[in-house]
Amino acid sequence: MDSRTLILINVMLYALYGGVTLANARIFGGSRSARWFAASNVSRAGALLLSLMTDWPRAPLRVIEASMGLLAVAGLLMLHWSFVELLERGPLLRRTQYGLVGAMATATLYVLIWPPDAPVLVGLLCGVLAVQAITTASVVFRFSGEDVGLAGWMTGGALSLYAGTLLVRALVTLEYKTRGYTELAEQVGRLLMVVSLLANGMIAFGYMFLAAAQLRLELLWRAQVDELTGLLNRWALKRATMREIERCKRAKGSLALVMMDLDGLKEVNDTSGHGCGDVVLQAVGGVLQEAVRAQDSVARMGGDEFCILLPETELSEAVSVAERLRVEVQELVIRYRGESVRVMASLGVASSEQCGLTWQGLMDYSDSALYRAKREGKNRVVVAGAAEGAGLRRRRG
Repeated sequence: MDSRTLILINVMLYALYGGVTLANARIFGGSRSARWFAASNVSRAGALLLSLMTDWPRAPLRVIEASMGLLAVAGLLMLHWSFVELLERGPLLRRTQYGLVGAMATATLYVLIWPPDAPVLVGLLCGVLAVQAITTASVVFRFSGEDVGLAGWMTGGALSLYAGTLLVRALVTLEYKTRGYTELAEQVGRLLMVVSLLANGMIAFGYMFLAAAQLRLELLWRAQVDELTGLLNRWALKRATMREIERCKRAKGSLALVMMDLDGLKEVNDTSGHGCGDVVLQAVGGVLQEAVRAQDSVARMGGDEFCILLPETELSEAVSVAERLRVEVQELVIRYRGESVRVMASLGVASSEQCGLTWQGLMDYSDSALYRAKREGKNRVVVAGAAEGAGLRRRRG
């Protein structure tokens, strides 16, 4: 297969990768990352198309070569932007990329004024592109994360392969063409173009796999997290509790559950509006999250009700934690539109020592204790006891 055919195949594939990426982004929600990736493919396709014009008899060779270099380097820069946007890395290593683009722009100006031998220009361009690809690969390798590890390693490997191909091409061009081995250099160049074609295909599919993995993680996060407070939701708390129950059964340990309900949030909503109520819920959620241990789980169960899972915690310790949380909420002062807002909390505490290692038992006992706290005057901690057990037995009976 001759070089022109390989170039045209590469151009068509670049167009395909860009189009598929944009279509994907349109279906599943647009993103700047997808737009940068598509623009990168368009820019690199443009550089390849310009390379076909270098054989034209009256073509302005210097201008074409300079434009090729700028389009190729801009394409790799946009590829880098697409990955740092996708992995949410902000401006990571962008200065390196800007430096490379600046160096290539300076070299392009030099080429226009004092044109060097063609092999030197191609070697310089391939070297800059290789460093750009390695820089992007380092970002992908480092920040893909365990949850998207396979897609990350595949994409980083493809970028590294592409960089290696560019480096070999630079060396072959400088070594063989300057010594007159033009035919051998062209044969090796065709082989490297095939490898580049495969590497770019892997980069494109790797990008799509990474994007899909990121989307899956976002959906999983949304399925487990309460949107308003950032705490776990009921479903996620149940999963965490079931895991702790199984661990406790193996280790013959205990765990506790604290159910909390805010006193006075309805009045806040009625007097200051639901916007103020949302601010209160967010503030309370933040206090709870900061007040517990790393291994504890805090969830918003709905409305103004929260639940705290305390692994490896006996009943007396759970009561101390609940009392501390009650005081933290009572002392919390929330500022909303120039006014001070305060709420209090009623809490019910249940332990597996009382109700056994079951999700439903822990929920029923702590919930019953919570409502006893509300009936007995609010802003207090009540421990589930015999009354809750008897009441629940009558209800089930």
